[in-house]
Amino acid sequence: METFDLTVLLVTSAVSCAVTGAAGRWWYQRKLTAAAQRFEKIDKARQFSAQQTLQARKQIEKLQKDLATFQRASADAEKARAREKMLHEVLTAAVPPASTNIPEVRQTVSVNGFADTLPM
Repeated sequence: METFDLTVLLVTSAVSCAVTGAAGRWWYQRKLTAAAQRFEKIDKARQFSAQQTLQARKQIEKLQKDLATFQRASADAEKARAREKMLHEVLTAAVPPASTNIPEVRQTVSVNGFADTLPM
């Protein structure tokens, strides 16, 4: 009887270990699957974030180039306005006022479009 009891005890222990191992495997497999899904979701979010960051950097670079172009154009326009203002000042200083007594020379053109060459 002692061997029978020992055999039953060994078989029950083996079955109990197998059932416990299967239950543990099932339980932890569920946990590992859930963790893998979370990891996959986080990895996709990280990739999306990296893509958005890259697009934002490209957009910032484009905007900086546009701003530099605008600033150069603005500086050129300001230089042109300054030159125009200086030219206007020089011209107004060089042209005498209309009140001076400088005789005005008029050239008369005949009806045919040519100046008269014969003295009148």
